[in-house]
Amino acid sequence: MGKFYDTIPPELVPWMLKQEMFWVATAPLSPEAHVNVSPKGVRDSFHYISPTRVWYQDLTGSGVETISHLRENGRITLMFNAFDGPPRIVRLFGTGTVHEFGTPEYEKLIPPENRRPGSRAAIVIDVHKVGSSCGYAVPYYEFRGHRQALLDYFVSREKADQKHAGAHADKGLKAYWEEKNARSIDGMPALAAAPQAPTMPTTTDVMKRAGASEHEDGQASRNGSATAVKTLSAAAVDRRRVQEWVVAFALGVTAVAVYVRVAGVA
Repeated sequence: MGKFYDTIPPELVPWMLKQEMFWVATAPLSPEAHVNVSPKGVRDSFHYISPTRVWYQDLTGSGVETISHLRENGRITLMFNAFDGPPRIVRLFGTGTVHEFGTPEYEKLIPPENRRPGSRAAIVIDVHKVGSSCGYAVPYYEFRGHRQALLDYFVSREKADQKHAGAHADKGLKAYWEEKNARSIDGMPALAAAPQAPTMPTTTDVMKRAGASEHEDGQASRNGSATAVKTLSAAAVDRRRVQEWVVAFALGVTAVAVYVRVAGVA
């Protein structure tokens, strides 16, 4: 059964911080423009501030729909769901604010030691409603690891800017922002300050690994508290499926028996 809250229940916070990915949904005001849903991965992207405020580190991609939509109307929904353990879906409904790379707000939330390669903005969400539902239709998936390709690509882009006297090389990250992230697919304005920021994009070696934690100290951790990454093995999934089949079979046998008994009486 679905439940709604005005603030984020404290018991949901550790579970959300443990998830290895989440989704972000935004939409422009025009009925003819495109609604967008984006998956967000890379460990420690999502951060909890208070029962009514969260934020995430937004990495560069070939699209920039979320930022452009937030600049127009601020509407945003974050969705988390369980791929292992008990089923659960959580949605955070709120108003988003974009803090681009190079701004004081960005630097405060994402200091150099926590910045990922290609990081272009901090997206802060003021939450006004939280929805929690069962998630019974979500399948089991085993987490095998984070993909490294995106970070590796933008490491090379940032190196080009680092070698350039003006921190703005032709094949650098800022040039990529100007080419790919200036406007949405509907022509709405997106990144503005980041491409012109005088700040040099830098990243530590730890943050170049997609599976690394911001607080890496030899143990898996989430925002300062150690949390083991829980996954279901293939064997565990198989056992659970067998249990479900047994229950379904038992229910089927019971239904047949009732039918035969009723038919006999008739």
